[in-house]
Amino acid sequence: LEGAFVYLDGTTFSASTTSNGSFTLNTPEKINTFLVVRYMGYETLRLENPFSYDKKIKILLRANAINLNEVVINKSTLFSRKEMLKVFRKEFLGRTRAGSSCKIMNEDAVNVYFDSNTNVLHASATEPLHVVNERLEYDIMFDLLDFQVKFNGRSLDDEKLRESFYAGTTFFKDLSVENSAKKKRDKSYLGSPMHLLRAIANKTWEQEKYEFYVKGFQVSPQDYFIVTDSADFRKVSLVEMPEEEKPTITGLRKAVKDPFKYKSNRYELRYDKGDQSFIIFRNGLVYIDRNGLFWPINELSFGGHMGGMKVGDMLPADYEYIE
Repeated sequence: LEGAFVYLDGTTFSASTTSNGSFTLNTPEKINTFLVVRYMGYETLRLENPFSYDKKIKILLRANAINLNEVVINKSTLFSRKEMLKVFRKEFLGRTRAGSSCKIMNEDAVNVYFDSNTNVLHASATEPLHVVNERLEYDIMFDLLDFQVKFNGRSLDDEKLRESFYAGTTFFKDLSVENSAKKKRDKSYLGSPMHLLRAIANKTWEQEKYEFYVKGFQVSPQDYFIVTDSADFRKVSLVEMPEEEKPTITGLRKAVKDPFKYKSNRYELRYDKGDQSFIIFRNGLVYIDRNGLFWPINELSFGGHMGGMKVGDMLPADYEYIE
């Protein structure tokens, strides 16, 4: 296929296929991300670990079946599309200055619905979302794979919002002229999840001006994190609590994981004496590469300042901060 769009997820590296379907992507270094291939009329292909291939690879695309969107008619609709889209924008683009500067150019492609049985707002898209970030000067194509906002009750109010989650593949096009957005991009980078994860992986939290707190007391991260090399990643595992310090709780179902297995799985954070956030580990183990990309994607949850940073503050995975 000629003209297929090929890119590395979360980066600015892309190519188009030639008349015989071939392409070449040149990057300055290995990036632990997906290779994404898009072509109209075919299913998008996401190739894991593309740098693991040392020879030419052949990619086959599957024709996309034509699906009609399901139409659901209810006697009473809890919320209007306008109300649901308002929540989608805030939880997808973010509530920060950068998030507020973003505009979704093809918002008609967004499908939203509220499940009153689970109190979850869901969203999907019939095509990649085209997001223009005026503040950071990026043109972003976001292929939305999943989006959920969970509420405590049948409400879209911020006070009832419990947590939000979104996933997808992204491609960044740099719109800046002569690095005109550098200061604004650096501001989004410092104190962001990407910045924090790079600091944890490199054990440079003190140099990067991070303070960690557990139950209100400042702690040393090296007493809570074990960071080791693992192939192209840094393996970060939580330190387990000594047996003699574990509280005794009876009556818990066996299916419930021991909440006292680790010394802590929630850490309050403060960056440079200012912005406050928190990070929660789900299972106590995560792999982080040099760019701050982590796996598994559902292992970490962010709250506070970092929790409010969404697509509007996203930077390419290969972004380099230079003082």
